[in-house]
Amino acid sequence: MEENKRIESLPEVRAAVAALSPEDRKLLAAVQESPHRLTSLERFKELSKNSEYFILEDNIHSEADFGWRYIAEHMDIHLPKELLEAIDPVPFGKYAMEDEQGFFTSYGYLSLSGDEWQHEHVTDRPHQEGEKKPSIRERLEQGKKECAGRQTQPQARGKSEPEL
Repeated sequence: MEENKRIESLPEVRAAVAALSPEDRKLLAAVQESPHRLTSLERFKELSKNSEYFILEDNIHSEADFGWRYIAEHMDIHLPKELLEAIDPVPFGKYAMEDEQGFFTSYGYLSLSGDEWQHEHVTDRPHQEGEKKPSIRERLEQGKKECAGRQTQPQARGKSEPEL
């Protein structure tokens, strides 16, 4: 937490946060309350392009709320009020939270969307790709081409070719 306070006081971070939309500022506040908090200058700068990396559901504030949503999404039949009153939604909410690895914040329920974080350092990658070692698959394919290009070696004496 102390490390987070120091990085957020940097002028570059303040400028990146100031450039965010009001919705993204709310998302950032929720993220910073969760274990997914941003801790590097690059992440703060890249957040506006990666806001879909996180999902903030501001209408869900408890395991029961989340459990009812989970039940509604996964139930194919309509239950009468008497049966709905008999359901405890908390275990459903706990299960769904564990499955999604989500967290409650004062802003609502925060989870990861499954999207990949998009880095701004795309210009550095062509240099890295040129220095990249070939993969095992590429090396095997190259070996096959080399073997196909060689002449076959004569068979050892004493062995005859099979008759057809």
